[in-house]
Amino acid sequence: MPKNLYSDIYHILKGEIDSDVYPPKTILPGEEELSERFSVTRNTIRRALKKLQSEGLVYTVKGRGVVVLEPVTDNRMVFSAANHFGFQDLTSFPQNKSIRELATKVLTFEEVEIDSELSEQTSFSLGDIAYHIERLRMVNGKAMALDTSYFRKENMPNLSKNDAQKSIYQYIRDEDLFKIAAARSVATVETADERETDLLDLNESNCVGVLKKYVYTDLGSLFECTETKYIPNHFSLVGFESY
Repeated sequence: MPKNLYSDIYHILKGEIDSDVYPPKTILPGEEELSERFSVTRNTIRRALKKLQSEGLVYTVKGRGVVVLEPVTDNRMVFSAANHFGFQDLTSFPQNKSIRELATKVLTFEEVEIDSELSEQTSFSLGDIAYHIERLRMVNGKAMALDTSYFRKENMPNLSKNDAQKSIYQYIRDEDLFKIAAARSVATVETADERETDLLDLNESNCVGVLKKYVYTDLGSLFECTETKYIPNHFSLVGFESY
């Protein structure tokens, strides 16, 4: 059996929860049993379970184990501010069964030097070289979101436009460049400007949801600043807090 990454295990367990292999209010197998099943360390299992919990699918109860929570109904497409699997991870949510096709159009791919204005915008240091990438996110053929991103080049010096077309997060994992450790997110709603109105399928809407993310490596280095403008009446931004 090939070695499983925690992301692989997360997707497998998520699929088994969605298909009622583990129905709501049941207990998942313990860490030791899962580590034997997937031939990985218990730490890898913990990371997969932590990802499931961050999405509100399970909760760890001391003395009992990991409990599958009852699902919540939402008729809109959902996404998580904590997502570090990229745009394609939209399809992993059972609520998003209406998604038939996801596509990305790279509108801008260039290297820029961080000046004072960009430093204030991104929190990168003056003089840093960054990739400036704009990507239009298509869902079922409709332009639903616009990502404007800055990635520090020193963290991934060989990134290409083709990598941006696919998944930058997958590229980071495939190349084993670094570990994505944490993200700080801010969500707001703004009036759509002329460019957003032209690019996005807003129809009668005159505003966009805005999610700005600052993402860190496990060494504490800020490597990404991304601002996503999306059609608010089509998406739900979800989060889960445990107490």
